[in-house]
Amino acid sequence: MKETIASNLIRYRKGLHISQQSLAEQTGVTRQTINNYEKAKTLPDSKTLSVLAKILGVTLDDILRPIDQLPQTNNFCFRCHCKFTQKPQFISYVENLLNAYTALEVAVGLPPYSPETTHCNVLEGNENRIQQIAKSFRLRLGIGDAPIPNLFEAVEELGLKVLRLPVEQKDFFGLSACSNSQGAFVLINTHNISIERQLFTLAHEIGHLIFHRDEYQNQLMISESREEQKAREKVADYFASHLLVSKTAFDLARQNMNNLVELKTYFRVSYTMILKRLDELGIDSYGEMIKKIRANYKRLYNKSLTKEIELEPKLAENNFPVNQRYQTLIWKALKAEKISESKAAELLNITIEALRLARMQQEVYAIA
Repeated sequence: MKETIASNLIRYRKGLHISQQSLAEQTGVTRQTINNYEKAKTLPDSKTLSVLAKILGVTLDDILRPIDQLPQTNNFCFRCHCKFTQKPQFISYVENLLNAYTALEVAVGLPPYSPETTHCNVLEGNENRIQQIAKSFRLRLGIGDAPIPNLFEAVEELGLKVLRLPVEQKDFFGLSACSNSQGAFVLINTHNISIERQLFTLAHEIGHLIFHRDEYQNQLMISESREEQKAREKVADYFASHLLVSKTAFDLARQNMNNLVELKTYFRVSYTMILKRLDELGIDSYGEMIKKIRANYKRLYNKSLTKEIELEPKLAENNFPVNQRYQTLIWKALKAEKISESKAAELLNITIEALRLARMQQEVYAIA
């Protein structure tokens, strides 16, 4: 046990890039004490272990679990545009999320879901096929060619596991995972990221789940070449564009709408996606259009239009509540006595008192 705790403390501390001295100060012990823990000379008491886990951003189980012990998520294969081999906290975080979500589905008796898969690694020559698959998926959502009011809700109704959470990782927008027995999962980063970009990320990851299932791996890392990666990203991007905005609807809207703002507002997507669709149709060059918009933005606001900025009119965050299906499953599992109040409070990230108050408020409306 000492050796397990020692190796995990070293791994998670280095994952945060903090020194023994810094960890000691935050924990309220001496640097020598931390050194003794990491050399397996002494064992932290339960209170100190809990403090260490909190500071390191992991669970107590993560501290106590042997490194060579495979987690339950070995049934899942992942696809991610960023490498996380040097981010043990994040890997544990995703594993715990997947375990919790999958266990909740089992607890309330919901079958796993993943979209049908078909292979496509290259965009060129496959545009019509990808458009048809996007159209079929829209029909599966019951939407047809109309603008999608809320893609998060629509795919959750199908049974896709979706979580939107803040992850402070540069250039990380999301990842997806899939298991033959436990279904598909998409994690979307919300940290300083617009709703428009989050919606695109969801559609993009669905594209990977459909077209690139056989490239998913059993760990959060990238092994494919840069050329292969770029080719698959283009396929997923093209699918996402046509899932969010159908070709039929876009062609019709261009006849009735005069400018970019109207198209962006109607389809509820980012301005860059509208520009790329116009470029795709040969109406204007994306490079020239974005150059003009950036120049106008600089002139009007005296600052650069970076890729993180979404132009007005923007979608309002309060119209897209996060993780509704996940939260509903927690409440259902609690009501069915499949999980305890303390576990439900932990999963909802609220106190026991807040959980009990919410239960009382729900019971007031229990008329069925």
